[in-house]
Amino acid sequence: MRALMTRIAAVDAALNRASRLTRSLVLAFTLGVMVWMSLPNVPRQWVDFDRVPLLASIEQQPEYGTDTLSDMYGARVILNDVSDMYTKSRTAQTPQEAATWSREASAPYPPVVLLIEAGLYGLGERTGVGFYGFILLAAVLFLAGSLVYFWQTRWYLFPLLYLNFGYLSERFVHVQDDTYLLMLVVLLAALWLARAGRPNAAHLAMAVAITMKLSGLYYVKNILRMPRGIAIAFATIVLAGLVAPYFIWDNYLYIYRYGNELKGHWYDGALAAMVVIPFALTLWYLETRLAFDVEDLIGWGLVPFAMLLALKMNVPRHLILVLLVPDKRGVRTAAAALGMLVPAVVPGVAFGAATPIAVLVLVIGLAARLHELGWDRVRADLRRPAATLRAMLGSGESAENRGSVT
Repeated sequence: MRALMTRIAAVDAALNRASRLTRSLVLAFTLGVMVWMSLPNVPRQWVDFDRVPLLASIEQQPEYGTDTLSDMYGARVILNDVSDMYTKSRTAQTPQEAATWSREASAPYPPVVLLIEAGLYGLGERTGVGFYGFILLAAVLFLAGSLVYFWQTRWYLFPLLYLNFGYLSERFVHVQDDTYLLMLVVLLAALWLARAGRPNAAHLAMAVAITMKLSGLYYVKNILRMPRGIAIAFATIVLAGLVAPYFIWDNYLYIYRYGNELKGHWYDGALAAMVVIPFALTLWYLETRLAFDVEDLIGWGLVPFAMLLALKMNVPRHLILVLLVPDKRGVRTAAAALGMLVPAVVPGVAFGAATPIAVLVLVIGLAARLHELGWDRVRADLRRPAATLRAMLGSGESAENRGSVT
């Protein structure tokens, strides 16, 4: 482990010594590759490249992607009658939408993200950009913000992650993981707030992100170390976004039942939990002993629940997409990059392998942080579990020693 960490540190130092010109050229090339790989995924239904001389030879996707169609219908349901959000009985589907999704399967998400999508749909209709255009803009905003973040931390992580853009160009530009993209924009805002020295605002942004998608549920444990007022506000946002809708909308709970039944059996969940629970406890321990800053807490706070979903449902995107949140230390970024790279370059390896590959890299990353902490310290903490647990809960050591996140 020590030799591996030494080699990685040497490579990291060498790359960070690259000239500004070299960095700029590599990043410009990466952006060019991303655009070129994305153009064929732009649906002709949104813009026809035949009318653009330089792009006329590109063979486009003919129609909107599946998530675009799903969420466009969900947005129209809300704009027609917001009380029909989860019953969907008063707005008809178009033939294209009906051929792609049932009403129940269309936009089964919490209300915060659905209301945002309805607003974007209405604005898209008024401006001519369309719902698709605003979701594409969300993807561009996230990628641009990520580029700036990586430029300020470890510039080479951006090309490491995005030179292999085939899978993500499909997910962002054609299929459009709408709700994930909107959540990623909020997560990036939280990351930038933390970087700007505004941790309390970052906590509240994370609360909003949790009400949009459940990926960040692990982050809720940080409420134990937030200032009391921020903790109350955080809890209020989460409860208002995820619990209060039960008392407002008929059939709200179906989205959780539908999501649980969509893929995987109870034993898939049990096997996933056998991996995720030890991982989450180890992560929590490291966050405590190594005093993770809020930027690290945000990025790692997305991993355990996303890992659970990806393993239970055998759907890598649930993990890969949250790993796109920039990681200034590189472990999470490397996990996403390798998870997508191996299926792309190794014949016969299906993309489903992205999940175990990413999980393996994340586990190695935690092992490296345990090594950094020191195995003697780890063994000492294991011998006194009660004191260690109190420290993890924020009551066993001073804020200075445990690394207060406030």
